[in-house]
Amino acid sequence: MSITLATGTQVAIASTYGTAVVMSALTNATEAVATLGASHGVVVGEFLEITSGWDLLTGQIVRVKTVVTNDVTLENINTTSTTNYPAGTGTGTIRRITAWTPITQVQGLSTSGGDQAFADITTITDRTQKQIPTTRSPQQIDMTVFDDPTLSWYSVVAAASDGSIATGFRIVFPNNSRLVANGYFSLQKTPTVAANAPLTASIGFSSLANPVRYAT
Repeated sequence: MSITLATGTQVAIASTYGTAVVMSALTNATEAVATLGASHGVVVGEFLEITSGWDLLTGQIVRVKTVVTNDVTLENINTTSTTNYPAGTGTGTIRRITAWTPITQVQGLSTSGGDQAFADITTITDRTQKQIPTTRSPQQIDMTVFDDPTLSWYSVVAAASDGSIATGFRIVFPNNSRLVANGYFSLQKTPTVAANAPLTASIGFSSLANPVRYAT
């Protein structure tokens, strides 16, 4: 059994992106390989925002595992199922995340959503109800932060919130594992005020695509 305390968790918002680069091919593999246009600038270890013809992949933030000329391996992105990832239809574009801005003074994080919905397929001959999985609800993260609009991240989060712009989000846990996601930020600019307590604000995040978890 391994237990990790939350103390030391770091969160950040993607604050700078590169220009979109065409992804001319994308393989079905245990770790998908994308073929990018020349002068793509992608390097090992950085994160990419993916726009793809594959619904399960488009909108995700993924990490680069290897780069061989124009072929880029997407770490932990398993596309072997041609049912979920029809061959030859996953092409699109990528954008490099070139800078992250730490979100500081976070008091706590809570998560919700991601629940599986089901469709009832019970027939009149069945004596036990049956159901099959359909879609999942969006995953959401809510953060409470100590309020200070002069902090460097405040304007970045405010711009993403005001513009309804899908933006990358990263959490690095004390055991060095990390979670990355793409979605919409919502900043509550009016702080919570209570007697004998510090001002706090809230930041909401709703995922656009499935978050990706990396062990290191």
